[in-house]
Amino acid sequence: MKKLFLLTATLFLAWITASQAQVSAGIYRLSSGTFASIGSDPDQKMFGEARVSTGGRIGIEGTFGYNFIQREEVNFYSGFHLGNQPSNGLYIGVPLGILIKPFSASRNVGLSLEASPIFPLDYGSYFRAGIGLKYTFK
Repeated sequence: MKKLFLLTATLFLAWITASQAQVSAGIYRLSSGTFASIGSDPDQKMFGEARVSTGGRIGIEGTFGYNFIQREEVNFYSGFHLGNQPSNGLYIGVPLGILIKPFSASRNVGLSLEASPIFPLDYGSYFRAGIGLKYTFK
């Protein structure tokens, strides 16, 4: 499983590098912890993010998303997570989120609301939800 995760993380980083997309950075406060992220442009139809959880349980996560609704001021997305945390092991998740860009003067700043069932490969599932702040460098 660790080989699969490393392969997925490598492909994700190669995809971001090759896509020549805008870069976004964010911070999320989810019920399972705080995550710092860097990813591709969230205003594209398909986007990706690499997340690092901080605090006592440091882990990594790759998030791949698809925007079902794309507007100038809001995006509605879903996709999947693939992550690893020392306490939980490998897990997959299905995020459901909305990215709200409330400032008409700058659509680079967004407020993200996300909920996701998480399915660890070792034991039972759980649900996490939270809020985040994202900035896209354009």
